[in-house]
Amino acid sequence: MELTNEQRKYFGLELVDPSWDRMEIPNNSVHPELSSGVVVMYFDGDILRKEISVRNNGGFRESSYSLKTQDNRTMIAPITSRGKPKRLNGVNIQGCKPYGTYMDLSVKNDGTAGVLIGNYDTQRTYYAGGEKLPPEDFINKWIEETTEKDLADLEEFTNAKRKHCKFKEGDFFRFKFDRRHYGYGRVLFDAYKWVKSGGEFWDVLMGRAVCVSIYHIVTEEPNVSIEELAKMGSCPSEYIMDNCLYYGDYEIIGNASLPENIDYPVMYGRSISGLDPNKICLCIGKIYREIPLEGNKNPGREFFNAGIGFHPSVSMDIAKACMESKSNDPYWQRKHAFSRFGDLRDPQYKEEFELVKKKFGL
Repeated sequence: MELTNEQRKYFGLELVDPSWDRMEIPNNSVHPELSSGVVVMYFDGDILRKEISVRNNGGFRESSYSLKTQDNRTMIAPITSRGKPKRLNGVNIQGCKPYGTYMDLSVKNDGTAGVLIGNYDTQRTYYAGGEKLPPEDFINKWIEETTEKDLADLEEFTNAKRKHCKFKEGDFFRFKFDRRHYGYGRVLFDAYKWVKSGGEFWDVLMGRAVCVSIYHIVTEEPNVSIEELAKMGSCPSEYIMDNCLYYGDYEIIGNASLPENIDYPVMYGRSISGLDPNKICLCIGKIYREIPLEGNKNPGREFFNAGIGFHPSVSMDIAKACMESKSNDPYWQRKHAFSRFGDLRDPQYKEEFELVKKKFGL
């Protein structure tokens, strides 16, 4: 699949100039999802302007470049005088820096589309999701539903400058579940800053970890007050990397003091440190405890609970279900959720959690 210029403008993508030359090469990418199909390239003279990795299943990733080539467009020109030319292929293109808005359309096992629209320069995401439609149907629906305001928003997203946003514990934030629906959440604990300031923490999470909770609300209303949110239930908290807060995908809308009893994720298991493996660790937010492995049952990795991603694992469907049931039962009952695996807060592990707390004197 390759978009037309008419379609590209609805996704914020740079248009293909009629004067550009089109060329295809086999895709030898090392990335499993991109290793089949072809790479479509558009050239303005010797400058590579657009690269589209087309997969055999109909998916693609379209990115813009301003990449100088040489030797009849077979080699990537070196950036510095010390550099060497590299063969122009799928692998080496991945090592070059694209710019602006990009689109990645994946095709799931059931034939429906998963879509990501982001910006390389700002590190922000405009849309991530899908509507359980085949790719062509998704694209047509997206275009039909696009308003003039949507086009203006896309243009603003494309032309935005990178920003670094400050956030702190107690902040409320707003984000988009999809194109029309908002979700809301709260920053409960900045683990990275805690460790940096000398606080004890089982620092086994990737990236700069921040603990957040997502409220039981899915709405088209972009101006829900923090007073309203504070009265709502929320899904079990989890750790995410700070990217979405730092680059502004999650917009801070206010701050208030946190309650005393916060629902922090529980991480429990044997130390993974090669220098100090003979101990068992327990971490609940800012509470960190350890006991010697000798004389205590080794818990293995069953309740390690160290999954972390760029976004919370709470989908719009889960947030809706929790809102309707006025409980977190739908969250705990969902299947194949990596963040749920081994979480001692799960009601099914109530007995185990009580034993762990007793063992650590909590």
